Amino acid sequence: MKETVILWLSSLVIVFLLSYFKSVFGEYYPITGTFSIEGQKITYKVDKVEYGNTYKLLVRSDYENLDGEVVITSDAKRDYRIKLNKADKILFAEINKKVVGNNFSYSLSLTGNNKVYRIPKDGEINFTFFGKIPKMVEWLYLIFLYSGLVLMIRTGLEHFKTNRRTKNFLVLTSIVWLTFLMMINPLYLSYKYEYINKSIPPIQNLFQINFLIITTMWLAVTVFVFLKKKDKPVVLLMSIISLLIYLFS
Repeated sequence: MKETVILWLSSLVIVFLLSYFKSVFGEYYPITGTFSIEGQKITYKVDKVEYGNTYKLLVRSDYENLDGEVVITSDAKRDYRIKLNKADKILFAEINKKVVGNNFSYSLSLTGNNKVYRIPKDGEINFTFFGKIPKMVEWLYLIFLYSGLVLMIRTGLEHFKTNRRTKNFLVLTSIVWLTFLMMINPLYLSYKYEYINKSIPPIQNLFQINFLIITTMWLAVTVFVFLKKKDKPVVLLMSIISLLIYLFS
């Protein structure tokens, strides 16, 4: 019992750490920072992605005389500027997808104490609007993805258990990944890229290559173990390879 609990906890911890690493070093991780004007703190968070039609940019300022604007460049607009509005200690601006398009680049210009503070200091932030995803679809996506990852690791860690149930875990892992690949992820992508009620996408657009490879490998290793009746060290190796594919794709 103790051994089983340790293996499950290890699986959860590994998934949490890998997901955090993937998020922090991912292309859509927001830019955050803090600076001060006359000892008053200004905190900002500028995002790179939004699921919906409107993105609300927020800046929190303890400095009362702070002003600013968002400078946007896209195919639809050139040097398009939106002035930041004020509400108590919050400065905000709303960027509408219908005005600027799905993809644009922007920078934030803040003015205080006769100085201009540009965010970021160099270059611009690339931003993408994706379609709004229903909460139920989003929850199903997260549940199946992270359940699949946990089971993938847990199946590999069965290698270290005395009384192994590798076949049971292989079947369960394969079912979860196959369901995710064939049903959940295509539905999620259909909303994300706004295919719903608009167009019929090419079949390859609904099946991400990394998830396709992972699912295929787990189906293959499941068949192999049932036929050859050997799971060491194939399953553990498959878990490691699958995690690397997920992490770096």
